[in-house]
Amino acid sequence: MESIIDITIKLLEKYPLCNRCLGRLFARLGKGLGNDERGKALKIASLLELHKKILNGDKELIDTAKKVALNSKLESKELLKLFGVEPQSNSLKCYICEDRLDNIINSFAETIAKIVNEKNIESFIIGVKAPEDLIKRENALVREYRLTHWESIKREIKREVGKRVQMITKARVDFDDPQTIFIIDLNDNTVKEEVRSLLVYGKYRKLGRLISQNIWIGKDGKRKYSLSIEDVARYSLDYVKASSVVLHIGGREDTDVRVIGDGRPIVLEYKSPNRKDIDLAYLNKVLNSYTPWIQFNINMRVKKAFVSRLKSFAGQAYKIYRALIFSEQEITVEKLQSLEKFFENKLVLQRTPTRVLRRKHDKLRKKMVYQVKTIPISPHIFFALIKCDGGLYVKELITGDNGRTSPSFSEFLGTPLQCLMLDVIHVHEYI
Repeated sequence: MESIIDITIKLLEKYPLCNRCLGRLFARLGKGLGNDERGKALKIASLLELHKKILNGDKELIDTAKKVALNSKLESKELLKLFGVEPQSNSLKCYICEDRLDNIINSFAETIAKIVNEKNIESFIIGVKAPEDLIKRENALVREYRLTHWESIKREIKREVGKRVQMITKARVDFDDPQTIFIIDLNDNTVKEEVRSLLVYGKYRKLGRLISQNIWIGKDGKRKYSLSIEDVARYSLDYVKASSVVLHIGGREDTDVRVIGDGRPIVLEYKSPNRKDIDLAYLNKVLNSYTPWIQFNINMRVKKAFVSRLKSFAGQAYKIYRALIFSEQEITVEKLQSLEKFFENKLVLQRTPTRVLRRKHDKLRKKMVYQVKTIPISPHIFFALIKCDGGLYVKELITGDNGRTSPSFSEFLGTPLQCLMLDVIHVHEYI
């Protein structure tokens, strides 16, 4: 196997490289060293090795040594003269960065530090966009010499700029939840500032009916419902000083279904917020002042990964519904008791309901009903409390949807049923 010095000599015989760009090709070797230190050390060690071999009689290496000395771009006049290289002839630019890297790191660190101090930014991360030709040169060199311990120039810039900004400001690098992302664009030598979204978690209660989750515009261009959860969320934009808000909700309910009890989980994602002193108690006050029909209880800030968990677990979280049901035939108390027993831990096979086939694919769902409790109101009307899997269409569990849901309440009781009113009274927090 070739030694690191052998590889370095081959690299420098062909390519002029600054200390940083050479050191970066071996970045994972030598913990605690900067790439500039690593690169300079490799250059000196390579020239010393070549000098030793020449002194031992290997005169064929003289030309190689001269090329390596020239491409090393070292400032040591005596060392360069040792190999017949005049210091003033050492003007070749680095093959990868064209001698720009040190200036890039220093100048962008100063620019970003100034922004951080002016805006009192507490945490940040650095991103880099580099010209394609630069990346191609670096990657081609890595492939040519089959290098395995390198890191990219973008990674080095992000790390070194981040370190310098932390040294000259009070801000810190935060990879998990940064307040601001600074994008260094080397194509036009600019810094773009991206303010991270503010994500807050809580629950909402929908105390009225004919209220949609999002603003619903019909084909005629008019709103289908005059009130939505999104309307309330948008009302809080002025307080947060955000450009927009996105709703991430743990499941969905029909517009005619109330959400009562302790509510349904929701994350509000405020895009580009400019207010830093968000008071969640006051945010709740703003949200709850819009309408008495929708109430929020926002209780904590969360990170982006939380949204993925909320949505992925929405189908696993059990829910409890309360349905007011009408039967065409009279239903006895004994029949309702039999219904309760039959649907205890019962697997239900459910095809996509007829009413939503126009917007959802037809597929078979397997969902559990865990428990049913009934309360008779009259011979034709009864309440049912239903504990079931998330994602089960409860209205179709009741009606049967012409056999597309089986077993159903209607099928078991042997009479057509109609769900008059439906409420979500509990959504299990599976987060």
